[in-house]
Amino acid sequence: MIVSKSKEMIKKSFEKTVYEFTEIPELKLRDNFGIYIHVPFCYKKCSFCPFYKELFNRNLKEKYLKAIFTEINRTEYKSGPKWVYIGGGTPNTLNISELGAIIRCLQKKSKLRSIGIELLPSLLSREYIKGLKDIGFTKISLGVESLSETVINKTDRTGLGKEKIKELVDYARTLNLWVNLDMMVGLPEQIPEVFLNDIKNVSDIFPDQITIYPYMIIRGQKPKGYMEDRIQFNLIEQASKLLMPKGYSRKNVWVFAYGNDIYDSSGDELVRDYLGFGPSAFSTFGNWKIVNPELKIYLKNFDNNKKMGLVAKNSKSSNDWRRFAKMIYDLKCINQKELPFYISLFVLILRLFGYSRNGHLTEKGRIFAHEITKTVVESLPFPIQNPNCIKNYNEYVSYSN
Repeated sequence: MIVSKSKEMIKKSFEKTVYEFTEIPELKLRDNFGIYIHVPFCYKKCSFCPFYKELFNRNLKEKYLKAIFTEINRTEYKSGPKWVYIGGGTPNTLNISELGAIIRCLQKKSKLRSIGIELLPSLLSREYIKGLKDIGFTKISLGVESLSETVINKTDRTGLGKEKIKELVDYARTLNLWVNLDMMVGLPEQIPEVFLNDIKNVSDIFPDQITIYPYMIIRGQKPKGYMEDRIQFNLIEQASKLLMPKGYSRKNVWVFAYGNDIYDSSGDELVRDYLGFGPSAFSTFGNWKIVNPELKIYLKNFDNNKKMGLVAKNSKSSNDWRRFAKMIYDLKCINQKELPFYISLFVLILRLFGYSRNGHLTEKGRIFAHEITKTVVESLPFPIQNPNCIKNYNEYVSYSN
């Protein structure tokens, strides 16, 4: 009852978020913000990916690069970002020279500390990894998803076997690059035995971090043979029992790391301001939530010397729920003084019903965390993919023509 009511409450809160296509407001950032750069291009569109992407086009890529340099250069901020993360799409559709130009553009504005990038393994080589190190990257994340050829082929993606992934990870670590491997549970035709064998194999590769994402159902579109949420959760719990003896510790609901450092921009985005550069990139600062428009309109912005985007109000209530969601995501449940009464009461209810003990979530609470976090991601009002949450959608469409 508590889980289902919580999920229903979260879904309703996101349904209230309405974006307007209008001029982007003046930037006002707090310290320790992050920077996200979206590279929208993919050679293929993977079936499990809910994020905005475009099929690779060399002409569009050149226009995109010109626009993103302009966007970065015209954005004013005072201090340096806590992290920089390049995601997609497929960021390694850009070559090392192009990525280096983006990093140098950011470095002209401020010192960069942690610089990470999401990579498609099948496009990766030792030379590319060395190039990333040379231009300043400190962390890399490989979207492996599954080592099973049968499973990965069902996603319209070309996979790499264990030995090739191990070779790439080992080489990256000789360069002192920090390495995460993304895995997925609940992919079509991925039976439990195959998933657990994948986890055993990636633990043998021994990256710095292993992130296990459940299959996300965006706007209710379940694939054939969908693995139910409780089964996905149980498999993540079994994966935990395989990883702990290898020296990994559970950092939050889906992240397992060796040592204290973790790479988790999704968690960071729940608690701090961040800037998004590139088409469809999100930003949160002050009283605003901003989403950049899709590539065609994004490029037109710069042709017209405009700063148009999808803008929504960022309320105190939504910020309070962000803090609560981050706490649950980190498998904690503490009555923090900055939380409002109604959330503090909810924290008390979770403790009374056995979801938490001594400030940490119990096994029952971890099920809650899994389902709540999954619901948050699945309920996010991605306005580009969901025109219903743009109140002046016709103006958005007419601007692109």
